[in-house]
Amino acid sequence: MSQTLFVKTPTGQKAVQILRTWLDASGKSVYLHANGRYAYKDGAPLKSKGELDLIADRGQRTLAQAWWDRYGEKESISYYADLEAKQLEAAGDFRESAMDLSDLDAILYMRRPTGRKKGAVTKPHSWMEWFSRRPDWWGQAKRIDFADYAYEMAEMQAEAPEEVAAAVTVPEAATQGTAAVEVF
Repeated sequence: MSQTLFVKTPTGQKAVQILRTWLDASGKSVYLHANGRYAYKDGAPLKSKGELDLIADRGQRTLAQAWWDRYGEKESISYYADLEAKQLEAAGDFRESAMDLSDLDAILYMRRPTGRKKGAVTKPHSWMEWFSRRPDWWGQAKRIDFADYAYEMAEMQAEAPEEVAAAVTVPEAATQGTAAVEVF
């Protein structure tokens, strides 16, 4: 007979069915779920086979280690690789999920040629006028410099009516190369 436990999740609570629990004084625990998995209380897979050493009964530990060899190791590797990928994505420089995409589309940038052909600042434009798809830095970098152009967010640009009035039309070009990003 299983016991129903309620576990906190980021979205609320979920019910888990537990058949057996092993605990030690340090607070470590292993749960045998009703679906036959050895896992943590919330259902996340164990990280290593060594965690099954917590099970004192030799016969039950042997069964648990056999389960680990058949299913647990593959499940654990897959789960923690996916978790790490999600964490890396969340920790990245560009967090599109934090903003509504239509908000990013509404942000305007001005650009200025760099290098030998330094020129006037263009009037503010949306990303659709210069690129075939929205760059990942669009709306997140106040200023970004490429080998051919420097882009600056329109509302961050110092008011210089002479430069804006003398805006020139610069031919479209895909920016390539390394970039210096300034994000605040």
